[in-house]
Amino acid sequence: MATSGTVEVEQKFDADESAPLPALDQLEAIARVGDGESHSLEAIYFDTRNLALAARRITLRRRTGGPDAGWHLKLPHSAGKRTEIHAPLGAADSVPVELMDRVLAYTRGHGIAAVAKLSTERTSYSLYGNDGHRVADFVDDHVRATSMLAEPRELQWREWEVELAPSEAPDDMDSTLLATLTQQLADAGAKPSQRTSKLATALSQAWPAPKRTEREEPGNKGPAAVPVLNYLEEQVAGMLLQDSHVRLAREDSVHQMRSQIRRIRAVLHGYSALFEADAVKDMEQELKSLAKILGRYRDVEVLHGHLKSHLAELPDELVLGELGNELEERMALRADNAMSAVRNRLNSPGYFTLLDTLEGFLEQPPLTSKGSSPAKKTTAKLVNKAAKRLRKRHDAALAAAVGPHRDEAFHDVRKAAKNLRFAAAAAESVHGKRAVKLGNAAHSIQSILGDHQDSVMAQAELLKLGAAPGISNGAFTYGVLYSMERTAADATLEEYLRKGKKARKLRLQK
Repeated sequence: MATSGTVEVEQKFDADESAPLPALDQLEAIARVGDGESHSLEAIYFDTRNLALAARRITLRRRTGGPDAGWHLKLPHSAGKRTEIHAPLGAADSVPVELMDRVLAYTRGHGIAAVAKLSTERTSYSLYGNDGHRVADFVDDHVRATSMLAEPRELQWREWEVELAPSEAPDDMDSTLLATLTQQLADAGAKPSQRTSKLATALSQAWPAPKRTEREEPGNKGPAAVPVLNYLEEQVAGMLLQDSHVRLAREDSVHQMRSQIRRIRAVLHGYSALFEADAVKDMEQELKSLAKILGRYRDVEVLHGHLKSHLAELPDELVLGELGNELEERMALRADNAMSAVRNRLNSPGYFTLLDTLEGFLEQPPLTSKGSSPAKKTTAKLVNKAAKRLRKRHDAALAAAVGPHRDEAFHDVRKAAKNLRFAAAAAESVHGKRAVKLGNAAHSIQSILGDHQDSVMAQAELLKLGAAPGISNGAFTYGVLYSMERTAADATLEEYLRKGKKARKLRLQK
């Protein structure tokens, strides 16, 4: 089933039943107004019993009538904007899988049902700019809404709406145009609406408070927990977004979701002193387990690309047997098995419980006394502690004997660099450019040693492949590839030793 999506930019206005339409052709930004088109629309809105979607300002509806009849899913995009995704009408009581997959991280296994019905008599007018292109639509809606929660109740109202036409223009140009049209309509007597949406009006008192935590602005002397919690909130939101991308098999989505989880876990660990130990420990363990499941697929993805690329670099005379096809088959099977495990985990009660726990932690953080201590001094101390840990692991790696133990030691250096990077990122709102500089330096180490770890993993895989039954003369090619990976691993360590000094010396000022 095909879906499509657009970014919706709009402004609503309240209108009395008898109010005349504003003089649209008098708006400065508008050169011509199209003829009015009338449609009768009927929309059924769906949500969980506790309105989990509405709490996150997500709407899911099935609408008949008009040019865009079908299933519509609206997701928050940015201030004043929403992403609207369409799917064909299909069955009236069966949400398209493509849309349902986008909201499972929010509904978390709870069933959805109709919560409101809206009937709208709509007249829309296309607004054209000086260049002849349609720049916006003005909509005059007479709405009759019925809430299906508790005792059904009906409301009626009229509203106007200006929605910008899809555009390739930069966001700031869209914002300027909408602000201009809004001001001109307000000057003409239109009253910008306080309604957040038609659904919010229909549900009235049942409309939930937004699933968002209000916190003070981070400051040098403000609570240390504030910048950390703000950062965690951003990462959890990113994790929920990537959840839908993984379910829809978007390219690189497993990697992105795993990265979000690692950020959350690293910051919880690095700033654990700010929070009660038991709460952080339990979440860390669950996040580690989830990242491990995603990592199995990601490792196959990286390994496949790595080996495929190096195999393509070899001259034809060094590629013996059907190694290309054999590699594809082996990796495809492993990827399928790993992805099955990912899907099972993302549909498990334990995963949904973890999401509830994370959001509960952000809403009511279990702070220790250090969580309320001055932000600049406290975060600097904890970030610098992560920097010292990086230095210690570096020294241990240099002292390790050449071979698997040394490779593992440098992998530990990479993990320490990653933890330092995210700890610094969480403190950027307090420490500014110095934290950015430290985070960038740590990221450089993480990337270099990431390449090293990829080569180490490839070597281990090539040893298994070369010794597998039925390889025959192909084992020679695997040996050549192994040698290439060993050389690449040595080169990345040399690069790290050259470029890693900066990150090992940087510290934040208290």
